[in-house]
Amino acid sequence: MKKIILSFFIYSFSATGFLFAQVDPALMAKLSALTPQQRQQLLDQRSSGRGDFQRSFPSAELNTRSVEVEAPDEESFDTRSNFLTDLSEMEELISSDIIRLEKDQQEDRIVIENYNALEESKALLRKIKQVQRREIEKRADEFGKSEADPIKPFGYDLFASDPSTFAPGNEVPIPSDYRIGPGDLVEIQLFGQRNESYSLGISREGMIRFPGIGPINAFEKGTSFIELKNHLKETIRKQLGEGVQSSITLGAFRSIRIFLLGEVRKQGAYTVSALSTTINALLSCGGIKDTGSLRNIKLKRAGEVIASLDLYDLLLRGDTRADQPLQPGDVIFVPVVEKQITVSGAVRRPAKYEIKGGETLQSAFELAGGSSNRSILDFIRLERMDDDFRLTIKNLNFASDAKFKIQNGDQISIGFTGSSVKNVVSLIGAVENLGDYEWKNGLTLNDLIKDPFDLLPNADLHYGLIRRKKPNGDIHCLSFIPADLFRREKGNKVSLNAQDLVYFFPRESREDLLEGLIRDLRNQSASGENSRIVRISGSVHFAGDYPFSDAMTLADLFRAAGGTRDSAYMLDAEVTRIGLDQDQSAFVKHIRLSPKQLADVNSSKQFTLEPYDAVSIKPIPLWKEGERIEIQGEVKFPGFYSIKNGETLYDVIVRAGGITDRAFPQGAIFSRENLRVKEDEQRGRLIAQLESDLATATLSAKDSEDAAQAQSAARAMLARLQNTESQGRLVIDLSKIIKATEKAQLVVKSGDLLVVPEIPYAVSVSGEVQFPSSHLHEEKLALSDYLNRSGGFTQNADKGRTFVVKANGSVMTKGGNAWFGKGTSSNQISPGDVIVVPIDVKQTRFLENLTYSTQIIYQLAVAAAAVNSF
Repeated sequence: MKKIILSFFIYSFSATGFLFAQVDPALMAKLSALTPQQRQQLLDQRSSGRGDFQRSFPSAELNTRSVEVEAPDEESFDTRSNFLTDLSEMEELISSDIIRLEKDQQEDRIVIENYNALEESKALLRKIKQVQRREIEKRADEFGKSEADPIKPFGYDLFASDPSTFAPGNEVPIPSDYRIGPGDLVEIQLFGQRNESYSLGISREGMIRFPGIGPINAFEKGTSFIELKNHLKETIRKQLGEGVQSSITLGAFRSIRIFLLGEVRKQGAYTVSALSTTINALLSCGGIKDTGSLRNIKLKRAGEVIASLDLYDLLLRGDTRADQPLQPGDVIFVPVVEKQITVSGAVRRPAKYEIKGGETLQSAFELAGGSSNRSILDFIRLERMDDDFRLTIKNLNFASDAKFKIQNGDQISIGFTGSSVKNVVSLIGAVENLGDYEWKNGLTLNDLIKDPFDLLPNADLHYGLIRRKKPNGDIHCLSFIPADLFRREKGNKVSLNAQDLVYFFPRESREDLLEGLIRDLRNQSASGENSRIVRISGSVHFAGDYPFSDAMTLADLFRAAGGTRDSAYMLDAEVTRIGLDQDQSAFVKHIRLSPKQLADVNSSKQFTLEPYDAVSIKPIPLWKEGERIEIQGEVKFPGFYSIKNGETLYDVIVRAGGITDRAFPQGAIFSRENLRVKEDEQRGRLIAQLESDLATATLSAKDSEDAAQAQSAARAMLARLQNTESQGRLVIDLSKIIKATEKAQLVVKSGDLLVVPEIPYAVSVSGEVQFPSSHLHEEKLALSDYLNRSGGFTQNADKGRTFVVKANGSVMTKGGNAWFGKGTSSNQISPGDVIVVPIDVKQTRFLENLTYSTQIIYQLAVAAAAVNSF
């Protein structure tokens, strides 16, 4: 754990980027193989139940070193589900701490001691992510195993619930054929001359001991409850007189002992209610194994088979007539399934079905619930093992082969109707009612698009495209002009074929609609022929690749590309043609286009293109569109100013009316985009070098209080550099430019920014001083005075390397400037200056181990101070 923390501080992960890191391809493949329901279940388990953990571990008291993240030893489904929930709770809690600490860091409110906590939290969060990934992989594997055989035997899910004994309540009606036996409880109510009630049980000898009458043989008149009831009424009347009436019913039912054997989940003896039937008993033992027969269940009594039960009667028709009541000592035997077929594909209930023998193709369909609405019944695939134990295939037609006899092991597959529709044309793109339309003989595009209002307001009326499939499957493209659809001339009819795909393009783009079509055209090209694609580049509205159509002209390609831009040079252009000669060698030919061919529509129509032609439209020389710079701050007319080639900053300032009386030209900020890009690259390289050096020094440093403090200080400055935005600032002397002494030296470029600040009145002191702050500028104060006003140096200060960042962005150091000496004049500290005191790298051996310690700390401080001076 310690090693992870030590190595992890060199990375600067943001909380958002870390939490939503991409899943690696191996795990993504496993997740993609799951069904949508399984993926949702996995996601719910990962994101559910977060409150309890947060109550148990308050954020302020969490010690990241003490939280253990170990996977559970148990491999049960529920155990891993709970563990994933716990990991999600820990993830959310630690992530919230990271976000809070990083926010403090960005706002410079974080104390040095908390840098360790921030890096340790990130390391622990990564460890949690790794454990989460392993658990998700286990769950994905488990789901995958459950889906390994999608065709399951039919009917066995009847026993999917937990086993339970059949124990009916005493309020259920007594069946008319119920047979009494020892253990039954008889409820007797006397009324009339005597009002008494009794609960009398039937003994093992079959006797009922009636108070005042004596023992009564319960089986004297028979074994049914009706016979017992009549016998008791007659005995009561004889023994107690005609004036005593009786009401007789059964109380608690007795239990009987039966045996379940064969292919059941739990074989053995079971005690069930006397009202139980064969199905009740099967449910009580957990059901039948997949290897057991559902259609030949035997009920044996006294060694003889008295009934056979076919559960398909219950499952398919709800028929329970063969479900026999049980008696003590009965044996239910489930044999191994003997014959089975598989029905898959376009049926309502794909599964493996048990057959008895003699079934036909039609009965197999009935078992599977019939065919689905989109099944192909004239091409049914039957797979069968022949006498040589080799698989054979037979194609059946349900209409003529419904009586075809099926055999054990047959696999019947019914295909689905294809998604491709024959008599259809489709409209896509900038149309009001896009989608599929019925195609009929003689259908034209004019029949579907009758009015300009059938198109969207942004539809391009100059270019449309039809994707047509040839009989051999190749794609063929035709172009048309949508505006011609609304003209009444008969020649403007656009005929459509079945399965045509019609593109209407928006005026804003072409790429989104053409991407798939261009890819298909490339894929269908063969050796010795060019792809049916042409290309146009340069000063057109939509440069790129376009489908080639028969007899395509230069004018057609101009329309496809949205026409030429206003910057297009229409006096000269060229077509690059690639082809093959008779020796199958490639050649490249450049064809110059004349001004007439470019400017005259009729001439451009006469220039025919070939597949793979590339047309290049040049821009007008020195054409620059919309180039401008921005001036902000203390000028008379701030704002955006368009510029011309060779214009200088002085020229633009003059156009802006010059600077105001409140302007501070010494502090002007001039930034340029290409400089900002270079600064970004340099800053990235510096950060990478710093991280590497800090990591090396950290791993080799000895644990001590000084080392820990030095690490924290180094990390704090590294974080400052990471959070600094590149400005692309170019140091200029605006005073000289305004005075025209350097007016021709700085030529402006598009995107430049000049900010002229107001006159400042303060000098800032930052770095290793007791109280970094800003002070009012006074002419009589020197460098040391401002340092003293900020409380003086800290113990970590490198006094000899103190430097000043001037208001114009330049840096004054001791080595290159005399004003750091004793004879420093007061006018060398100006309003807007920033005094920076860097850290002394020699204070600790930890920082001495850095490869470029002096340069690192110096560059960090300069970068931070320069930003503060803006």
